Amino acid sequence: MGSPKILLNGSARRSPHSFLLPGTEKERNAVCEQLELILASSVFCHSKRYASVLKYIVEHSLDGSTGRLKERTIGIEVFGRTPDYDTATDHVVRSAVAEVRKRLAQYYQEEANGSRLRIEILPGSYVPQFRWSDPSTQPSASVPVAIPLGSSPELTKDRLPRHWWRFAGLASVALVLAVILAGLSLLKPADPIDSFWGPILSARGSVLLCVGNLQGGRQSDGDPENAKHSVTLRDFHQMASEIVHVDDAVTLTRIAGLIASRNKSYQVVSQSEATFTDLQNGPAVLIGLMNNDWTERLVKNLRFTVEHPARDIVIIRDHTYPASSTWTLDYETPYLEVTKDYALVLRVSDPKTDQMVVTVAGISVFGTLAAGEFLTSAQEIKKLAAIAPRGWQHKNLELVLATDVIRGRAGHATIVASHFW
Repeated sequence: MGSPKILLNGSARRSPHSFLLPGTEKERNAVCEQLELILASSVFCHSKRYASVLKYIVEHSLDGSTGRLKERTIGIEVFGRTPDYDTATDHVVRSAVAEVRKRLAQYYQEEANGSRLRIEILPGSYVPQFRWSDPSTQPSASVPVAIPLGSSPELTKDRLPRHWWRFAGLASVALVLAVILAGLSLLKPADPIDSFWGPILSARGSVLLCVGNLQGGRQSDGDPENAKHSVTLRDFHQMASEIVHVDDAVTLTRIAGLIASRNKSYQVVSQSEATFTDLQNGPAVLIGLMNNDWTERLVKNLRFTVEHPARDIVIIRDHTYPASSTWTLDYETPYLEVTKDYALVLRVSDPKTDQMVVTVAGISVFGTLAAGEFLTSAQEIKKLAAIAPRGWQHKNLELVLATDVIRGRAGHATIVASHFW
């Protein structure tokens, strides 16, 4: 029985898993349709940055303009970099394509694992490859052959170098071992905490831990670094921008410990020191609500938002049901008489930075402390998983948590409202 032929285009029968350049109008239309489905999926629809990169790469490949699929050209035409920008220090293209590659794999695993057409970008390349599978053809026992774009139009087993088939045999053994190891990994129970923190831990770059401080929303005028040159050490220790509440510091310690335990690097800044550029460089965790400007900026356009109807009144309001769903705290309440606090927990892809962000944000420090305990507890995350929709691990989410407070001590948090998208 002869070996199957692998052709770059035409009507001849294809290998079930070959990489091919679309050679007909019908095939090109199929790629365009697949691209539209991918861009509309939950994996890409919330990120203009990665959607733009994938669209640019695929469309130029279909146009035959693969010569433009180079790091510098993509940086100029997609990210608006100047023609002389330094690709050695500016990794925007490499980082973006690596993320696109990861999201494509996630899309085909979770949303389109039965698709006959796959769009892939191999490591080390910016040129896409299109893998077609024919379900009517029973795959042979041999390892599929990957044909790069621009290869010889017809290759058969007789014409391939002998060492290639030796390599294919070794690859078969490696594939079997990989399947066995994957099966063994399934026997290990998944950590519930990773279900929530996975998008942060898997994101490129170190995690920015941005904690609220006493200065809160009262951002200082001018350059804070220059301002520090004119103060004494005593004054510096007493500056509002340098003071963090002990409960927020405890929450910061919890989150930092969790991230470090997953071998993920992080850096700590106060909300006064953090810049928009910092938030663009990688994933972030925002600790605090009323004392963290960056948290208030993020939540103002979401379903559960924060309102200040009076100087000391703070409300978390559900804008889907504004009349019946509000959670309020009065800052004029005596400290030891506070009996309830609330917190906003978000895990979203920030549309302004294209980075994953988590908030641990109580109306007061009691809510922040309870939310921090909730997000670092496997048992509490299991409660979240029980009410969450399928695939919630990769969705944006917004939670309202409530906690009882007894004489200045916060209890466990409970979920009182949730939203996934």
